[in-house]
Amino acid sequence: MSNVVPALADINVPPHVKVQTTDNFEALMSEVGRRSMMGLSGEVFFGTAFVQGSRLQFTTAMPIQKMVEVSKTDRSKKKDNVKVVTEHSNRPQEPAHAKQVRTYLLNTACIGDKFILPAFTFNYGVGLDDESPNATLILFANNADGTNAWPGILLLPQGAKLDTTDGAHRRAQIDEILTSGKVSEDQKEALKRNAVDVKIVFEDSRSDSHQDFADCGKAKAIPKSLVTTFDVRDARNELSRNLVIGNPFLSAYVDATASNVNLSSKSRMIWSMSAVRMFVAHIVEHHPDSDLSENKKTEGANDFFTALVRHLPQLCELERARKDRESEVTTGSLRDLRGGDVALRGMGMAMFARAFLHCKMQDVDFGVMASKLATVNWNLLDCERGDLPFGPTYATEVFKHAEPLWRHLLVIGEGRYRISSSSVDADEAWLKICAQLSLEADDTAHRVAEAEATADRKAKARQAKAEIDDFLRDALQDVKVA
Repeated sequence: MSNVVPALADINVPPHVKVQTTDNFEALMSEVGRRSMMGLSGEVFFGTAFVQGSRLQFTTAMPIQKMVEVSKTDRSKKKDNVKVVTEHSNRPQEPAHAKQVRTYLLNTACIGDKFILPAFTFNYGVGLDDESPNATLILFANNADGTNAWPGILLLPQGAKLDTTDGAHRRAQIDEILTSGKVSEDQKEALKRNAVDVKIVFEDSRSDSHQDFADCGKAKAIPKSLVTTFDVRDARNELSRNLVIGNPFLSAYVDATASNVNLSSKSRMIWSMSAVRMFVAHIVEHHPDSDLSENKKTEGANDFFTALVRHLPQLCELERARKDRESEVTTGSLRDLRGGDVALRGMGMAMFARAFLHCKMQDVDFGVMASKLATVNWNLLDCERGDLPFGPTYATEVFKHAEPLWRHLLVIGEGRYRISSSSVDADEAWLKICAQLSLEADDTAHRVAEAEATADRKAKARQAKAEIDDFLRDALQDVKVA
């Protein structure tokens, strides 16, 4: 058999995938029979091999039971950092998504009804070592073949497992149904009577496999932080990921799996990966020199965060806790202190982006800027959140106890509040910080005055609305009593 195909000349085929060609069907069947007699049969899949995106791929169909047997998943966990996430093949399980898939299968496939599942995408090549067996792909082609798609047979060696790139939730729920004691044998048999379509991508780079997953997600939602972590084809995503991986503090405290910019109050992480991307994006988009590359615009960001960790008290405490596993300091306790620490939220990352850009534009030393930022009161309130009285005066009390620097960030609901993450509110907060730290440049003083006037008007309008709401609530209560 030949192994020369013109279309594969420039394709990087992993070392554990051997490509052969034949234009003789009998020779192909003879090779399959030979391997079977020698005990090397493994699994044989008929399908089509093709080139797409400079990668060799193979598409086939498998019985559901066989698909589970020849594949595997390797999940990261919720709130893992970037380093850990990039060492695993699959994202954390999303309980709601898993439940949705399971319910769908139980209500359709498991009762013999019509259903359809998207194709599974697997990989062979990632995470293999010298002891791993080789897969053989035999193509119906010849040396003069000028096409880039061929009928073929994939010989997967005994014990080999395909790495799941896309479809981990579907595979997991199928496996759980087939092994669950709560699902009847009839339901299991009904599910096993089906097959699924499968695409196998041959590449040995986990980063490339993650990129495949991100590409699959272009047509369906994936948490923004995971997109930033995996989709390094986007230059800003790559800058964000490299910044986090290259900085020990960020690597330990940036959540690579979060769906939102802000994390839950009890999370041990500080910022989400999408918040880091927001940091990078602001610098790139607002740097005055449009001729500079994005790398140049963000150059020094690692040193900037190192300076912040050295000077800001809350970051210093978390850095000590990172190094001392027995420390009682937690991110959650610091984040909730006096109504909430703005530095430990998405808005804090927005402030740091503006501070970094100020340093670059005004030639300010990172250490000097960090020491100035350390004098800012980053707490949202002058009291603890639990000290606020619940009831009709809640909104009024929140505004009364809010620090003037952050008051305009408040978004208040019934009995609760949150901190805005909008860029407009971030600009307003930064102008206030500039005035407080004497960082005014050019027309900053004028803009600060305007921003403060606008913020004051907003605050008064919010307070007036809160008082009207209180009045109407009391009036309604009086009517009910009457």
